[in-house]
This record gives sequence, structure tokens and C-alpha cells, in this order.
Amino acid sequence: MKTITLPAIMLFAATSLISCSTDSEGIDDTSVVNSIQGKTTLFTGSNTSGKINVFDVTDRQNITNRSFQSASTDGNGLHYDPVNDCLFEASRSERNVLVFEQLNSNESGSALAPTLQSDVRVDNPRDIAVSGNRIVVSSDAAGPRDSNKFYVYESTPNAIRLLKIYETGNQHWGIFLLGDTLYAAVDNSGRIAVYNDFFNNESGELTADNQIFIEGAQSLRGITYDEVEDQLFLADVRNPLNDSDGAIHTIKNFSVIYSGLETFGTITSDDVITVTGSSTMLGNPVDLQYDNISKVLYTAERATNGGMALGFDMNNGGNQTPSIQQPVSGISSIYLNVE
Repeated sequence: MKTITLPAIMLFAATSLISCSTDSEGIDDTSVVNSIQGKTTLFTGSNTSGKINVFDVTDRQNITNRSFQSASTDGNGLHYDPVNDCLFEASRSERNVLVFEQLNSNESGSALAPTLQSDVRVDNPRDIAVSGNRIVVSSDAAGPRDSNKFYVYESTPNAIRLLKIYETGNQHWGIFLLGDTLYAAVDNSGRIAVYNDFFNNESGELTADNQIFIEGAQSLRGITYDEVEDQLFLADVRNPLNDSDGAIHTIKNFSVIYSGLETFGTITSDDVITVTGSSTMLGNPVDLQYDNISKVLYTAERATNGGMALGFDMNNGGNQTPSIQQPVSGISSIYLNVE
């Protein structure tokens, strides 16, 4: 879920002392609706190059990019704290959550060294979500004797400290938090798992309180939600071996539809708008971020041309051509910040 931040003059007091604790992050887009758009920044991570790109997409006709070399060569999951200028990355190669402070003080092309790392390593991370000072990382089973997990960390100015580990039978990829409820895409399926009162569960085995079936979805990876417009967006790789059959599903009035479902209910195709087809360039979309001001859905497309950051104007579905097409080798994750 993207972040909308206030103008710098209003944040002076908050930024006087730099700290990467996530409890002082920017204002989430669920609590404010901006009528005037300022700078829009798209962060991308890679699971092949280790490169972090910072695209200024404010003017979609004149997109600029600054890039950095992460200490991670295989990243999956990004979160940016605009108030403290800190970037959080879940790293598969380092098996850790890495924190890069004062990101914008670095010159483009420079190598980033993490100033903080989580105190307990995380195996095979897939996505990262932040709520206040809590960081949740979804972890795919690293082997036949391993289990799928959620790692919950506490972020402070001086540490990323493990609080809990939940084991789950679902193979999760993308996640997002809405209050204390965690929503997670279930890989190799068309299902979303819902974990209510997520943070108050004890460490150990965790069972989903509900699962939602999305008619027409096959293998969900990315998931994001916009509370202002009450829209849920899902990235569907469909057949991972097919580099041209990917799809994006949009469910409008999601909270209304969900509240009317029975447990383990199905959202039918009548309520699902799908972007797919040869013009979309979608093969294996793995992550999503939505800008509810410009009405653009950003997508990390892993297969096409070795990786691309795509942007779609979300007024229509169907076989539409992306309005933004930026090559990003090995793209695995994205994060959107709107000021």
C-alpha cells in the first residue's frame, strides 16, 4: 500500500531527528485524500541485479531514474519511510530485513550499505508490509522440511527486533495490512487468506480466519488495496511457465462485497475487472501499487523482456497497452510514494 506524505515544511519537526523507526512514517493514503498531486516516486527491487531504482513518475512523459546498488543481490519486498528517508528491503540473498538510512543523500549509481539489519534472519522472504512500528515479512518454505511463515518485527531507531514467528499451511506471496487484519495472496491458487486480529496471536501455528476465492484467478502473487476507493488489486501469473498469459484483477467496492460473503465464499467474475491480453505485456506480474490520484496501477512484470515496471490507466480493463513501460532487469517488488 502506497504512502502519501505531507509537504516538507509541515514535517520539519518530525524530521529534525533522523530515525528509521517505522512508527514515524508518512501519512498512509487511507487517512487522507490529496486533491493536488506533488511528486510521485516508484521504487523497484530486483532478484537478479541487486539494483534499486527510484523512478520519478510525476510527469509520465518525462520519467527520470536514480539507481543504487543494494547490499542484497536478491530482494523481495520494499517499503519506504519518506519522513526519515529510510528504505526497508526484504532480502533473500542476505536472509534479512535491511535498512538503508538517508537514501537520498546518496549519489545515483552508488552502493548502499545497510545501517540496520533484523536481529533474526528470515528465510526466503517474498513480501513486506508495515503497520506503525511493526514489520511483517511473508516467507515461502525454503525446502521440503520447512514451513511457510510470517515473521513479525518491531522497528526502533536502533534495531529491527523479532517479536513473533507464525507458521501457516498456505504458500503466501504478496501481503497487505488493513488495521490489525492481514490479507495474503495464496500462491498457486486463486485464493486470498484473511488473518483477523493478526498481531494479537501467539507465536506458532496460525490458521487463516477466512479464505476468499476469486473466480477466474489461477496463481496469485501480488496484492494491494486502496481504502479511499475501496478497490482490491491482484497480480495473477496464471501459468508461471507461460510468459504471456498474466493478468491483473480489480475488485471495486471490495469491503462491501466481502462483508456480504459467507466464510470461504467466492467473488464471482461479475465483480472482477481483468486486464490481460497480448497488448498488456503481462506475463508474470508479481507486485502492485496503486496511485488513486492519477488513477495509475503500477505493476512489477517479471517475465516480459527480463523485467519491466508497467503502469496502467485503471479506467478500463481488457487488453490495454500500459501507459508506462520501464525496463527493470529482474524486477521483483515495487513501492509507491506520493507527496
